[in-house]
Amino acid sequence: MIPIHNNPHITALYTAFRRDCSKDFFFRGESHDFYELVCVAEGKAGITADHRIFELQQGEAILHPPMQFHNVYSTGGTAPVIYVFSFAGEHIPKLENAICKIEDLSQVKALLELCRRTLRMKSDTVQEIKSGEHLQFVKQLELLLLQLSHPTKQQAATQSAKNYAAIMQTLQQNLYRRLTVKELAALCNMSEVNLQKTFSRYAGVGVMEHFTRTKMQQAAELLRQGCTVKETALRFGYPDQNYFSTAFKRITGHPPSWFKNNKNTL
Repeated sequence: MIPIHNNPHITALYTAFRRDCSKDFFFRGESHDFYELVCVAEGKAGITADHRIFELQQGEAILHPPMQFHNVYSTGGTAPVIYVFSFAGEHIPKLENAICKIEDLSQVKALLELCRRTLRMKSDTVQEIKSGEHLQFVKQLELLLLQLSHPTKQQAATQSAKNYAAIMQTLQQNLYRRLTVKELAALCNMSEVNLQKTFSRYAGVGVMEHFTRTKMQQAAELLRQGCTVKETALRFGYPDQNYFSTAFKRITGHPPSWFKNNKNTL
């Protein structure tokens, strides 16, 4: 007997779609608690993955792990065609922060067709099982994850990309402080205008909006672990608990008690 361990196992499906992008396409950055696989079928696509910047060519893919802030946009003067599959799972290959080569693009196209044939979709979101053949789609997606390989390409090394990385790293290092744009710019040795322009270029959101959202995602985790609202507010630099609760609900859509009492996720 030969024991088999750690095979990829997809446990939930969220979205599956093709997007024909314009030359000026720019998606607003986001993060969520499931995996997202982005495959480029035509053209070139810029990818933001936390503090890293990548450029994907035709036939390349990247896997975003849960809670990684990410963004996608047209680049190189092209109108890219991308395929996106998002899912939850166990023993998913450690492919994050690397550009992966797709050996056969027809496999990705066939995968989406199989998804649409076996699952009921609404606005790119999986709604329910339509056919018992859906397990074939799941297994084919797991097989695709196993087949992805790592080329030698690295992340973008332009000065602008380096500045963006520095901003993201500085935000993470100061997550428990109340920073202004002026203070952040000084820490990054950048002007306020350049800082805001650079961050928006790669993230698609304002730097302070992203900073607050990241704080509230981390705050939700502390609340789930048993911290009080007051303790959590103080931890993230909010001496006024009511102000923290208002900001928390604005970002998450729920009051802090919703996470503390029910162990919910974002």
